[in-house]
Amino acid sequence: MTAKGTFVTCLLSMFFTFLIAAQLSTAEVVDEFDLPRLNEELWDMQIVGDAEFEISDGILTMMSPSIDSGAMVYYPVNIEDVDITFEVNLDTSGVVDNITVGFIADLMEPQINTDINNHWEANFFFVPANWYIKQDPVVIGEKPPNPPELQGPYDLGWNVVKIDSSESKSTITFFLNGEEVGEVEKNQDVQSRYFYITCDPYTSHYTGEVAIDYIKIGGPGAPTLAVQPTGKLTTTWAREKQIH
Repeated sequence: MTAKGTFVTCLLSMFFTFLIAAQLSTAEVVDEFDLPRLNEELWDMQIVGDAEFEISDGILTMMSPSIDSGAMVYYPVNIEDVDITFEVNLDTSGVVDNITVGFIADLMEPQINTDINNHWEANFFFVPANWYIKQDPVVIGEKPPNPPELQGPYDLGWNVVKIDSSESKSTITFFLNGEEVGEVEKNQDVQSRYFYITCDPYTSHYTGEVAIDYIKIGGPGAPTLAVQPTGKLTTTWAREKQIH
């Protein structure tokens, strides 16, 4: 190969390397719940007592009808050291006590509040009257505070929550229906952070229901999933989408 040919080959190699890296950095995995089962590559469901979940018509619904029950769905990968975003379109019409979207220190089944409270990290809460944000705990193993300025009204029904957990910026930013509503500093002592959604994390009190239309995972820390065959259906549970 001539020197000119070698130079052109190097340029092409650099170009395609850059293109692939750029695509990976903006990759998204979107689960639209098209099949009547959870994608175990993405989610871990924890159900206690009379709580249950179902998937129907592209909607994942978690239901906790009694006080000694609970339901939580996790993305069971520690995302503390990556830049990653989670976007959820959920129906808040079934809120009784609260619907929570955010982060927890361990993959835990629902349990009494005195055991689970000290594992909460930064979270977004819908309660019947308003939404509010809890920041990371000031001291690991203590219940996180909810700053009084990080709260506001919302409409019952479908709402989109997006959480940007940016390791490179050391912040967590919360969005509601496309509008930034709060940002908190990440506690640098936190070593593990798991994304989860719940309509009831406790087996000591609380009930409720939440319906989820889709969950989108984006950013450099998003997982890379192969497209799975679905038999008679042409859709997949986890669709990997590249944004150009």
